[in-house]
Amino acid sequence: TAKPTPATQGKGGAAIRTPVGVIDGGVAAAVPTKSARGFATDAPIASNHGTAVASLLRHAGVQSIVSADVYGRDAAGGSALAITRALDWMQGQHVPIVSISLTGPSNPLLARAVAACIAKGMVIIAAVGNDGPGAPPAYPASYPFVLAVTGVDGRDRALIEAGRSVHLDYAGPGADMKAMYASGRWVSVRGTSYAAPLVAARAAAAKDMGQPIAALDREARDLGVKGADSIY
Repeated sequence: TAKPTPATQGKGGAAIRTPVGVIDGGVAAAVPTKSARGFATDAPIASNHGTAVASLLRHAGVQSIVSADVYGRDAAGGSALAITRALDWMQGQHVPIVSISLTGPSNPLLARAVAACIAKGMVIIAAVGNDGPGAPPAYPASYPFVLAVTGVDGRDRALIEAGRSVHLDYAGPGADMKAMYASGRWVSVRGTSYAAPLVAARAAAAKDMGQPIAALDREARDLGVKGADSIY
């Protein structure tokens, strides 16, 4: 219902020690990662989307990024099986917070994997996607206890293309900003994909300070109508 305000947005910030996992495309070497593994054909391979997400985490102060490439050169990349395998690997790596900027329909295998990871203490943060408010609820954002994230622009207006989830937890910056592509160039980006890692960075900062993830509620601002709503 509110927008966490990353203190580091556009400025760089204090180091965040808690590791954050990224399940996406591969991350270019220009964004340092603690470890990387592929779960698709020829993965890991640097991608624009994965690199952009990781660059936002890094710019927000996250020092330890764990990358799982679920796309590679696979035409069926980003499958529920690939994401499930990536989650299992991250659980084995003891990654406490995972950012997922992928959406799709509900899948029983993925639902069980998400529930198992959350039961073991993992915090999963997922974007609601960019298929518009009339689209079916997005997964994994809609699974119970996953933190579902939408996006706002630089004037705190909800992105018109933002998808929806069965529930909505936070909004983060998703437009009027830049992220790094695999080429190393910083380019303008837009979408809920880019809001999720910024919320993940704030969750990692809370964990650094020994605070519960619910501490994000205290630093967030209530946008739209007062209280909970389906937009923010």
